[in-house]
Amino acid sequence: MAVADVSAIGYFMPIFAFLLVFIVIYALLVKTKVLGESPAVMLFISFILSSFFIVEASLVDFVQFSSAWFGVIVISLFFLIVVIAFIPDIDLAAFFGKGNWFAWVLLGGMLLFFIFSSAYVFNWVVNWGMLKDWFDSDWFGMGLLLVIAGVVSFVLTKK
Repeated sequence: MAVADVSAIGYFMPIFAFLLVFIVIYALLVKTKVLGESPAVMLFISFILSSFFIVEASLVDFVQFSSAWFGVIVISLFFLIVVIAFIPDIDLAAFFGKGNWFAWVLLGGMLLFFIFSSAYVFNWVVNWGMLKDWFDSDWFGMGLLLVIAGVVSFVLTKK
């Protein structure tokens, strides 16, 4: 009986993580056009960011863990959308439309997922004493005041 040895794929995992991050970052930069329309700048930035995944081995573990669970979440959301599509009195365009709370909840869930997966992979814990000292600092008060002023000015200029 022939046995296939797939242990060599572990040797290429940093390269696969580099390529995955490079392609995703480049696609996001091209789609959003945050850095303009110069492909050289977008390629350079995505190359620099994805090279961190070669230098730091724990980032490769983070990509492996996150990509597997992210795939599970995407498939689950697909099945949720299919189930919602069979509900007779729901307009899907209005359900996923602009300004809907569902998109924000979904974004928040994705953000929490990446925070928890990074806590699992990088094994970080919260130093509550340091966090309390940070909340008691003058910088936090000034930052909180700026955020509140920004939200208030946004709300006032909207009306």
